[in-house]
Amino acid sequence: MNLLNMKRSGYVLTFFSFILFLILSISWHCSGTPRQVINPYTHINWQTVEKHKAALHSHTSAGEAEQEPSVVIDMYRERGYSVVALTDHDTNGPVETTWPWTDFGRDPEALGMVAIQGNEISKVHHIGSHFNDYGNPDAESEDTVLTSIGKHGGLAIFHHPGRYQKGVDWYLDKYRTYNHLLGQEVINRKNRYPQDRSNWDSLLTVLMPDRPVWGFASDDMHKPGADMGYSWVVFLMPELNKEEVRKAMRNGSSFFVYSPEGAKGPAVPEITSISVDDQDQTIMITTTGHDSLRWIANGQLVQRGNTAMLRDLPVSATYIRAEVFRSGNVIFTQPFGLKKL
Repeated sequence: MNLLNMKRSGYVLTFFSFILFLILSISWHCSGTPRQVINPYTHINWQTVEKHKAALHSHTSAGEAEQEPSVVIDMYRERGYSVVALTDHDTNGPVETTWPWTDFGRDPEALGMVAIQGNEISKVHHIGSHFNDYGNPDAESEDTVLTSIGKHGGLAIFHHPGRYQKGVDWYLDKYRTYNHLLGQEVINRKNRYPQDRSNWDSLLTVLMPDRPVWGFASDDMHKPGADMGYSWVVFLMPELNKEEVRKAMRNGSSFFVYSPEGAKGPAVPEITSISVDDQDQTIMITTTGHDSLRWIANGQLVQRGNTAMLRDLPVSATYIRAEVFRSGNVIFTQPFGLKKL
């Protein structure tokens, strides 16, 4: 081979090496699985949305707690709550709910609050029953309870799953059967059952993206001085009324918060907006006052920082959710469903 042919061969080899490099680079960049994001916050107008602090699991002296209903209502209002459900045990209190507030000298409309009629069904797995007057201290099974809540037009939440010896398959069956069963407490009081977080992730891994299970945090308040103000829900709504609260509970238009030190501790960080870019395959969360942010998919820590890069997720990921931290305080988002395209 003469010198000219050797040069030509070298140029051809260099050219094809460059093309191969481009192909591999493009292939690597696009190797992630594209997904449709099912965003529970898609209808939120972040410029005008109202954020309302909610207590969905609280007790009074009508059941087994210390304070009278009027005092409990006043204490929550003083702490900035605008949505409250009094959920005394139907086995140790009024069977047909601690209701209405006017019986205790409190008018929610005059107080600028939304009162949610509720109960804690307690003979079986404790279940929060909302927006109805159902109670049954002789309930024989969870299926009886959930069927009855549905017939009464109510919404249901599993309370503190970590207290019970129920396997994941047991919960999967209930969520697949009852559409009005919205989700479960992930944080109860001062995070009494840490395993509830992994239980939630196990359910999401199987059920998402088609069947969301919303997370909730509640004080399960019995003693205001010891229990109140550590765990709550933040509803994102265009205005404060009962219909919007019900819609937010159903659609997952909420965050939930765990504050280990309550009012004595540092301020809780704030989520100010969430945006999903389908083309870039990202979810971006804008926050204030936070130390760190991490993303959880299928029960595993997968990324850190304000932006989730969906192309970098494992192919098996069915959902992703965020946790925003500041000095022990945590804000949890609801899960985003991930559907492969």
